[in-house]
Amino acid sequence: MRSTRSISKRTWLVLLVGALAAVVAQALVVSGIGGESTTTAVSDFGGILVIGAAAIVTIRTALHFGKGEALRSQWLPIGIGIVLYVLGDVVWTYIEVIKGLEPPFPGVPDIFYMSLYLFMGYGIISAAFAYKGLVSVRMPLIASAVISVASAAGLYVVLVKDVLADASVGALEKALNIYYPLADTLLLLMPALFIVFVVSQLGRGALALPWRFVVMGVSLLAVADAVYQWLEWQGSYKSGSIIDLGWMLGYVLIATGASAMRDLIAPPRARA
Repeated sequence: MRSTRSISKRTWLVLLVGALAAVVAQALVVSGIGGESTTTAVSDFGGILVIGAAAIVTIRTALHFGKGEALRSQWLPIGIGIVLYVLGDVVWTYIEVIKGLEPPFPGVPDIFYMSLYLFMGYGIISAAFAYKGLVSVRMPLIASAVISVASAAGLYVVLVKDVLADASVGALEKALNIYYPLADTLLLLMPALFIVFVVSQLGRGALALPWRFVVMGVSLLAVADAVYQWLEWQGSYKSGSIIDLGWMLGYVLIATGASAMRDLIAPPRARA
């Protein structure tokens, strides 16, 4: 493989079109066009389309690399994780839009949302281990751990602590309120930060760019997840809330990182 050290128009389109679609969907919801049922449908289906497109971009990037290549085995699980999120949204939309019911928390969609961390976490962590031995990893590991633990602690204090202290909240709901911020920060954010810190030491640091997009993406997901749990506890979450934009933009940023990796690392067959 070789580094092309340039970002293509395709990658900028992934970012710009994805972000624009997310903002347009959110704007339609905020406008209230068609009433509450219509805006709920726009929010739910808009999220499926935007995040589904992000999954397609990420998986296509992974499959662009040859069988047996490390980058394929790293980005494919990340793409599968996004697909699992979309499936969770499909179930959520079926309950909320088709059946006209309030999706429960915890509920069936959480099975898919929880499962995504197994795949996305594996992909990002395996990418982190790929750089082991190239440079000193002690300081990158310490820095990424400190930032991630501090982020998890901040989310806990600001958004999660009061939920866990509420005696009326069930044990399973409390467990999920702990699981999501910990999974976001320790399984996704920490290894992604570690990669950025490590590869920034290699050459001119060009290979850090894709992972910077991933770090921004998973940071948005962590905040959106924690805010959702707090709003759900308050009984004030509705589809179309501003945090829905956080989820959409988070996955668009991850897909942009995948596309940027394809630009920077050209597989051997791309040389022909």
